[in-house]
Amino acid sequence: MAAATRVLIICACSTVLAVPARADHDAYGVQLSWDNHARGFVGLAQLGLHSSEARLFYGLAQVGLWSNWSRDFVGLVQIGGYNDAQEFYGLAQVGVWNVERQLFAGVTQLGVFNQGLRELYAVAQVGLINSVERDFVGAFQIGLYNRAGRRDLLGASQIGLINLVEGDIYAVIGQIGLYNSVRTKFWGPLQLGLYNHASRFSGMAQVGAINYVDDEILGAQIGPVNMARSVTGVQIGIFNYARTLHGVQLGLINMCRHGGLPFMVLGNVGF
Repeated sequence: MAAATRVLIICACSTVLAVPARADHDAYGVQLSWDNHARGFVGLAQLGLHSSEARLFYGLAQVGLWSNWSRDFVGLVQIGGYNDAQEFYGLAQVGVWNVERQLFAGVTQLGVFNQGLRELYAVAQVGLINSVERDFVGAFQIGLYNRAGRRDLLGASQIGLINLVEGDIYAVIGQIGLYNSVRTKFWGPLQLGLYNHASRFSGMAQVGAINYVDDEILGAQIGPVNMARSVTGVQIGIFNYARTLHGVQLGLINMCRHGGLPFMVLGNVGF
């Protein structure tokens, strides 16, 4: 009899852990269980030992040690291993992997991998890998790898080992890292790194070991190797090349096709 009782208890516990109760209805106040499910949640928090889900969340915190999901999140924080919100309005997503699918309007995404699939408006993305597919409007992307996608980045700076912008960047500070690249236009004070690249550059300076601009730079290039199609400003380095020069080259080897002398040592001036 005792053995049979133990078997029943074990089976019951296994059933509870394997098939958590679902609640496809509205929930209020506090939800505390292994898995939390609600069509709409209004209250303080969903606290899930495994996961928390609510299509509509209005509260302080959604917590799931494994994952959190909400179609529309309005609150303070999502905290979990994986946080997913279609639209997020709040303070922060904090976890290993944070995802915004339509819109993020908050203070920060803080995690190992932070991902904005459309538009992200935040003070900062802070993590090892930070990526936004469309617009980033905020202050900082800080991580080992920072990427802003097809549209624009409007903010203070990208700070990391690798910083990429596939659209335009309008920056208060600029890009600071080992490898900095802007596929279209850079507008801001500074690109500072080992390798700096932009299709077009308008700002104070590119400062690095290799500075390269596909089209036109309005500003300065400072480093051992400086190259641009058109320079309106100054190049200071060991090797300076400009197809068209409207400014000054200062370096050991200076070359340009139009504006100045084709080859000069120490200095060249183009008009």
